[in-house]
Amino acid sequence: MILRCLLDGLLLPAEVQAQNLMLIAYDGDESFTLEALEALFYEILEATPEEMLLLEQGHYRLLRRASDFQLLAC
Repeated sequence: MILRCLLDGLLLPAEVQAQNLMLIAYDGDESFTLEALEALFYEILEATPEEMLLLEQGHYRLLRRASDFQLLAC
């Protein structure tokens, strides 16, 4: 999955941990858990159907798809 920051356009790879439905974003060598409220400042640029399903099951309703969103094949 790829996220884009709405503030500066930074692209971040990310993944949803299936066991706890937390969204982990990677900025270089560092990773951080994206809190549900922080989702207001990001949009989904690319994701697989499985990743989208996990996001919907978690606490990330505020995370929107980008206007140029691409659904990736599994």
